[in-house]
Amino acid sequence: MRSRNVGQMARRAIVVASVVMTSAGAAAVAATESGPTPTLPVVPAVVAQPSELEVFPAPGPAAAPVPADVVTQTGSWFAHGTTLDLWSDGTGLLATWVGAFDGDRLSLRLIPAPGPATVAEIVAIETVGQGALAPDERPGLGGLVTVIFDAVPHADAAGGEGLRTAHVEWTSGPHRHAVDLCPAHGLDAAAMETLGCGA
Repeated sequence: MRSRNVGQMARRAIVVASVVMTSAGAAAVAATESGPTPTLPVVPAVVAQPSELEVFPAPGPAAAPVPADVVTQTGSWFAHGTTLDLWSDGTGLLATWVGAFDGDRLSLRLIPAPGPATVAEIVAIETVGQGALAPDERPGLGGLVTVIFDAVPHADAAGGEGLRTAHVEWTSGPHRHAVDLCPAHGLDAAAMETLGCGA
């Protein structure tokens, strides 16, 4: 009887020891798994200061050309009571006269336009005396005047190399009007007669 009790006690001791060892192992594993993770080296963040940043300004709108930027010809032209003056600042004056005291002056400002023609906007109209333009010939403010320059025929013989005539057109309502003008300087009488220039 006593030996049987001793045997039971020994078995219980073995079971308890096994449980203790199992618990200890599980605790060790848990401690290993939940323990602190290894720390990685800390890399300092580099933040550029505002003074170190390269600033690129946003591109602005392209500057609109001024009248002087679109000048291709300057000078004076005339024929049969009509005169045209174009200046280097991109302004001009187209004038039509009947006699010495009656006329119309159209102040011009050159504007950009595609193609070879010089285009100007009418910015002011002045009537002198009774005026010279008929009602259906008179343009309005903001109207356009187109000038096409052409080389003067036989300019070398006339001593006017590089001179150009001016073909001028403008509109008045549905009507389109045109006049051909000769350069005011550099032509001799023969060249003026050939071109049909007149005062």
